[in-house]
Amino acid sequence: MFLASASFDGTACIWDRRDGDFECVATLEGHENEVKCVSWSPSGELLATCSRDKSVWVWEIEDTEEDFDVQCLSVLSSHDQDVKSIVWHPTMDTLASGSYDDTLKLFRDDPHDWLCYDTLRGHTSTVWQVAFNAKGDRLASCSADQTVKIWQAYHAGNALGIETNGSDPAWKCVCTLAGHHDRPVYDVAWSAEGLLATASGDNQIKVFKEDASASTPDAPSYTILASLPDAHAEDVNSVSWCPGQSGLLASASDDGLIKLWQFHDTA
Repeated sequence: MFLASASFDGTACIWDRRDGDFECVATLEGHENEVKCVSWSPSGELLATCSRDKSVWVWEIEDTEEDFDVQCLSVLSSHDQDVKSIVWHPTMDTLASGSYDDTLKLFRDDPHDWLCYDTLRGHTSTVWQVAFNAKGDRLASCSADQTVKIWQAYHAGNALGIETNGSDPAWKCVCTLAGHHDRPVYDVAWSAEGLLATASGDNQIKVFKEDASASTPDAPSYTILASLPDAHAEDVNSVSWCPGQSGLLASASDDGLIKLWQFHDTA
């Protein structure tokens, strides 16, 4: 069982659980400034890191009975500013990132190296977090512009005739959630059932659900399932759904607390 951590000291560490305790088995060096985020690929064979140095690094993990080894596969310098967040697609070796340059970028493996195959523009300030839904056909992003955007993947031959580049899908913004927070939205997270939770500098947590009666595949509509105006006493920085229990949400805040919330969809 491996755990990855990111640090302001410019490194990322990989920890292995041995005899009930976690032991650092690798320290990943190379970034020139603090590492903002780490993310494991679905297979567990790749780890991505991103940094204030504007880069995304992709690392390969080799764990055998004889050896544990980490190699840097690629250094991606496509962003113009600090890279705040990275996340892997749930079923493919595709990586999404969000940055101070107000954009999202999509990366994938190429026969010779990793490359950026799409840049998503629409936010007017820092993109703090990006998150794929469970199916991987939608991507949510949240920003200092106080909005959340939903991006839809369109593959070659799609019914709308949206142009794609070879086998790479085109990502288009199909919904913007605005007016729900009055401070930056720092985090966004999908549940396995498709609920969307947001965390904001206004001390609030909100949970959104797609309104099936008002949605079409290319124009989804979301309604608020739950609104917690005083979820924490200070900025809410992070939200995360429990993968093993439906409706269980964790939140973390500048007030020094972690809270657990249980949501029940009665709609």
